[in-house]
Amino acid sequence: MREIGFGLICGIAMAVAALLIAAWPVPGRPIAAFFPAGTGTADIARAVTDASGSLLQIDAASSVAFTMAERDGFVSSLYGAGAWLVIDAAFARLCTGSSAGSSR
Repeated sequence: MREIGFGLICGIAMAVAALLIAAWPVPGRPIAAFFPAGTGTADIARAVTDASGSLLQIDAASSVAFTMAERDGFVSSLYGAGAWLVIDAAFARLCTGSSAGSSR
């Protein structure tokens, strides 16, 4: 029984590690910044510009901003501006269901 528990714990740990690696933001590539529910689009846009990023798209329904910046520390600046999660945009599009050219 102990072996089954150990296997389950290792399996879950590996799945979480793979998820974190896939979602890790890569400098120079688009990223998604998730803000608290109910955050207005003006507040999201202000947070991205305060962090010195270029805004690509805002999904107002999900309070998500797709953005990009080349400088180091951009992700930390987004967290400081109020984002509660910052991940790779390609991974985030799978979670939010928005496509690259959508206007949502």
